[in-house]
Amino acid sequence: MAENRRLRRWIGVITFLLLVVVAGWIIPRLGARSPLTFIMLPILAILTMKLVERRVGQWFRRWAERQAARTPRPPR
Repeated sequence: MAENRRLRRWIGVITFLLLVVVAGWIIPRLGARSPLTFIMLPILAILTMKLVERRVGQWFRRWAERQAARTPRPPR
């Protein structure tokens, strides 16, 4: 299970990096007013936002778990 998750994460990272490289190579050649530029830049921005949102969410979940483990539970 953990092996599959790790593999999926690496495939996602590699795919994202390939998209960034392709966008960085194509966008300057297309020019600032090309319709393809107006399609590629928002897609790249959305993918970046999703990746950052997932990482920040994981960080906050881990932080909350650590805080919950540190805080003693009140008696009932």
